Amino acid sequence: MLVLSAIIISVIPAILIAYPIIKKIASSASTPDDESSLQADLERRWESALEGIRHAELEMSVGNIDEPDYQWLKQVHMAEAAMVLKALEISIEDEKSLIEKISKATAIISPKSSLEVDYEKDESD
Repeated sequence: MLVLSAIIISVIPAILIAYPIIKKIASSASTPDDESSLQADLERRWESALEGIRHAELEMSVGNIDEPDYQWLKQVHMAEAAMVLKALEISIEDEKSLIEKISKATAIISPKSSLEVDYEKDESD
C-alpha cells in the first residue's frame, strides 16, 4: 500500500508538469491544409485546367483529335485558367509568368482566340 501511494504521489506531479509541454508540442505540429477551403479549390481548378491543356496537346500530337476540336478544348481550358487567375487575385507579374507557363505547355502556336483578345483589351483599359 505504501508503494502504491508513493507511485500515485510521484505520477500526479509528473503528469501536471508534462501536460503543458506535451500540449505545446502537439499544437506546434503542422496541421494539414484545409482541403475544403476556397484556396485549395482554386488550386485544384488551376491544376485541372493545366492538365486539360496538356492532355489536349497530347491528343493533338498523336492524332486522336483534329485541329477544330483541339482549338475548342484549348479555349475551354484557357477560359477556366483565366477565371481561376481572376479569382486568385494574384499580382500582374505572377499572372504573366503563369500565362507564359500555359503557353509553354502548348507546343502548337495557334491564332489568337477570343479569350486572348478579351484579355488584352481588359489589360489595356
